[in-house]
Amino acid sequence: DSLVTGVQTCALPISMARYSASGSQTLTTSATTALSVTSNTSTVQRNWVYELTFGNVGTPADQVSIITVQRVTAPGTATGVTPTLMDLADRAAQAVAGENHSSEPTYTSNTEVMEVPLNHRATFRWGAAPGSEIVCPATSGDGIGVKALHASATPDWRVVAFWVE
Repeated sequence: DSLVTGVQTCALPISMARYSASGSQTLTTSATTALSVTSNTSTVQRNWVYELTFGNVGTPADQVSIITVQRVTAPGTATGVTPTLMDLADRAAQAVAGENHSSEPTYTSNTEVMEVPLNHRATFRWGAAPGSEIVCPATSGDGIGVKALHASATPDWRVVAFWVE
């Protein structure tokens, strides 16, 4: 019997609107956020993050940064990024995206969703298995932030996030 019993998957309905956003930041010795995707403060909604891509955009070197994806409760101060519609027939995104944070988002302690030690010569892509998406609550300002640090290197790095709402 090839059936798996006791396992439920929750594939995202095709009818949900899909979006992407990308953001950049310069590495520093303390964690700085390149991209946040949060619920709008006036129209709250749940976001399901199903794919993330990270990479450096500077001259490659054999160094490693620690990239952390973590839950946030407030987006911080950032340059606004207009989410891109994956299907032009869908409505505009309700989520708010920001890059190049000058004031960090409010990170929820002990809620690291993912940590990736990434060599600066590499690009990393994470895709959620069906039912394993990062689900953000329908609470004003809640969502995820992607931050990184390095002890001495200062290249620019970039994040791309894909989500449904």
